[in-house]
Amino acid sequence: MFGKPLGTPGGSVPVCTSNSPEQRRVFSGILFLPRSHLSQTIFPKLPKSIVVHYDLHKVMSNFFAIKRETILTLKQGGVGVLPTDTIYGVVGSALSKKAVTRIYRLRKRNLKKPFIVLIGSMSGLKKFGVVAPLLHPPLLRGERPGGVGLWPGKVSVILPVPAKKFAYLHRGTKNIAFRLPKPAALRALLKKTGPLVAPSANIEGKPPARTIKEAKKYFGDKVDFYINGGTRASKPSTLVKIENGKAIVLRKGAAKL
Repeated sequence: MFGKPLGTPGGSVPVCTSNSPEQRRVFSGILFLPRSHLSQTIFPKLPKSIVVHYDLHKVMSNFFAIKRETILTLKQGGVGVLPTDTIYGVVGSALSKKAVTRIYRLRKRNLKKPFIVLIGSMSGLKKFGVVAPLLHPPLLRGERPGGVGLWPGKVSVILPVPAKKFAYLHRGTKNIAFRLPKPAALRALLKKTGPLVAPSANIEGKPPARTIKEAKKYFGDKVDFYINGGTRASKPSTLVKIENGKAIVLRKGAAKL
């Protein structure tokens, strides 16, 4: 029924497929067990759901072991809360206008402010018609002379996206900030889901959620899933734009340049 704990030989993970409010999904690190999957005879006093906490950094390779359901939810236009490479984010497919609109409403976000988009690889930029990597490969690909590049890392880079079909993302600015995160497990998820918008998990003007408990105070059951990565105390990403081959810092953050 339960399998062995993840991280042990032969370990397995039960998957909850219910969408009912009573079994609202809470992914804690890498494991969720709905009450209906438990023996009421053996465990009569257990609550309807069990949240098992893991340290994100210690189990990063297994962090998205339950990712199949997460991927399906996101591909179908769902939204959820998960830890990014910096802080918790409210994520949804950047290719779904419906998901993006829903996140604006959830966060009560200023409609004139674009979201940051996470990508799983440099090729993810092609979906938006971005050609900047061809113009500035040393800055983006980690080949900057005398130092390291901006990606992968905690740096969000503003790049031109003039296409009208992405107006719901660039909000008329014709620019979108993209980030290629460093954690391999997160990039692997992004390669499966496609690009995700990932604003911080909070109502605009409020402090970003550092824990799932804080995120649930903001959003309750208005999102489709939560993935618990413990306490996330990082600063938001550093935001830059590129001019004449140089990175200009617009917002100081988690990465020092």
